[in-house]
Amino acid sequence: MSAKTASLESRIRQQWDQLSLHEQRLADVLLAAPGQLAMNTATELAQSAGVSKATATRFFRHIGYESYDAARRQAREMQNSGSPLYLQAAPSASPFGTLIQNHLEKEISSLVNTFRSLEDDQLEACVEAIANARRVVVMGWRHSQTIAMLIYRDLIHIHPDVRLLPRAGDSLAEHLATLGPQDVVICVGLRRRMPVLETAMSALADMQVPMLYISDVLAGKPAKYASWVLRCHTDVNLIFDSTVALSGVCNLLCSLVARSMGKTGSYHLASIETLHQSLEELE
Repeated sequence: MSAKTASLESRIRQQWDQLSLHEQRLADVLLAAPGQLAMNTATELAQSAGVSKATATRFFRHIGYESYDAARRQAREMQNSGSPLYLQAAPSASPFGTLIQNHLEKEISSLVNTFRSLEDDQLEACVEAIANARRVVVMGWRHSQTIAMLIYRDLIHIHPDVRLLPRAGDSLAEHLATLGPQDVVICVGLRRRMPVLETAMSALADMQVPMLYISDVLAGKPAKYASWVLRCHTDVNLIFDSTVALSGVCNLLCSLVARSMGKTGSYHLASIETLHQSLEELE
């Protein structure tokens, strides 16, 4: 990492011993919640640390930024990328009950806004494609795989051939090579996406494999390869992105696929239930 692209935290730790006591006080405030830099002016930040604006200005130049605004731009980029460290707010004096109420209202807003943004024609088209696909592959990395797993766990009850990728010990090529236009891949790509997602989707597009892409509102580069894109609101007031709207959309998607598959899905589910009983797998 070059000096110009080094993170705020790295710069502070590298220069710590050369900082004055007042600058170290400001550094402590920023290390506790770097996201403040994206939200506050230099004056507000200085006040929160109990130092002068001049100290704040010197501090940012001291750790290698051209100006306060340059540091602020970098912090905003980190927020937009979904870094939990930069989404974490400074400790709030709000009552605990107020935090809970605000969180609830934000979650409800995310769910409502996401469902309002759904386009009936697009949703119906991807539901029919999944229901009629020879094989369905659900793909996601890091926290996106948690959402991919939700989809997989539902679809496996109604569709005869559903697979979750990536799998430990396997390469993607070993699984993607068998796919074609008669299949569907559901790609989950929440912010802080790994580059391998775009690479895989590019390869699948070349193979003419239809893709449904489920993402946050800022879908990013992979969206251009998808046949259908479902964007979900994930912003919250606290540190971690919301998954409420994602869970709701996934539940709706899989329920509609089950409805579309009709008797075929019901027969598959009945066979599974019969085996559950004979194998005594469930209480």
